[in-house]
Amino acid sequence: MKKIAIIINGISLQQQRFYSRIQPVLKKVATVDVYETRMQGHAIDLTARAVHKGYDAILAAGGDGTLNEVINGILRGNDQSELLPVAGLIPLGSANDYARTLELSAEPDAIVEMIRNFRERAVDIGKINFVNEPKTPPRYFINIADTGMGPEVVRRMLDSDRTFGTLAAYYSAIFSTFFTCRFLPVEITTPEWQWQGDCRVIAIAKGKYFGSGIGIAPDAVPDNQEFACTLVGKVSLLDFILQQGRLRKARYAKHRNIDYRKATLLELTSPHNDMWIEADGELAGKLPVTIELLPKRIRFLIQ
Repeated sequence: MKKIAIIINGISLQQQRFYSRIQPVLKKVATVDVYETRMQGHAIDLTARAVHKGYDAILAAGGDGTLNEVINGILRGNDQSELLPVAGLIPLGSANDYARTLELSAEPDAIVEMIRNFRERAVDIGKINFVNEPKTPPRYFINIADTGMGPEVVRRMLDSDRTFGTLAAYYSAIFSTFFTCRFLPVEITTPEWQWQGDCRVIAIAKGKYFGSGIGIAPDAVPDNQEFACTLVGKVSLLDFILQQGRLRKARYAKHRNIDYRKATLLELTSPHNDMWIEADGELAGKLPVTIELLPKRIRFLIQ
C-alpha cells in the first residue's frame, strides 16, 4: 500500500466531510497520515517536513491556496531535486480552479481510484523571484500568478464572510475592486516580446481558471512547457460584465485591450512602488519580479 500524507486546511468548511466520508475509504487502499494547518503558511512547513518522511505522495485537501502551500513546501530548497514525492489534490476548497483544469473530483470513489491507480502527470511550475528582495525565498505556483487588481481581490476575499457563497463573494470582491482600484502601469519583458501600459490584470498561467471559474487563460495547459499570458489593459466594468459569458467557458475575450501571448521567462516591473503579485490566490510579494517556468517539475496525481 502507498504511504500518503494529507495536508488539510484546518479551517475548511469541508473538514467534517473529509473525516467522515473520504478518510475512512482512503485508509482501505493506503497508509494515511493527516496533518491539519493552523494558520496561513503552516501547510508549507508541514509539507517541508513531510518531504523527508518517505511518503509516496503528499496531497493537499483544500483549495488552490492549500495546494499552493503544499507545492511550495515540496519545492522550497528542493527545486533541483529528482527525489521528490508525488503531489496531489483533494479539491475541498472554495474555488478549486486548478481542479477545474485537471477535471478532478472530490467524490470519495474518485479519490480512492486515484490513489489505487496512482497515475502521474508531470506538470509545469512557475517560480517567482523577488528582484529587490534577494533574501526572500522564491514563491512557486502551479495554477496562475497575476498582478493588477488580482491581489486586491484576494485581500477582499480574505476579509469576506462569504455569507452568500464563494461565487457571490468573488464577484462582490471583483466589482468593488473595479470601482476602487486604479489602473496601474506595468512593463513586461521577455526574450521574445515586450509589453507596457496601464493594466487591470496581468495573468501568467498554467491553469485555465482563477477567481472561482473565470477562464482567464484559454490556452493554458499544465504540461506544455510554456506560460499562457493574458494581458488585460484598460477594460471597464461594463466590458468585463459583457465578457463574462465567454470567460466562464474559458473562451477568448473579444476586446481591443485584452491580449494573449506565450512565454517561458518574464520580468515584471512597475514605477508604482506598492504593486503586488498573487500566486494561486495567495499574496506573494511585490514587483519587480522575474517569473520562470520549471518544465514538468512536479509529478501530479490525476484521475
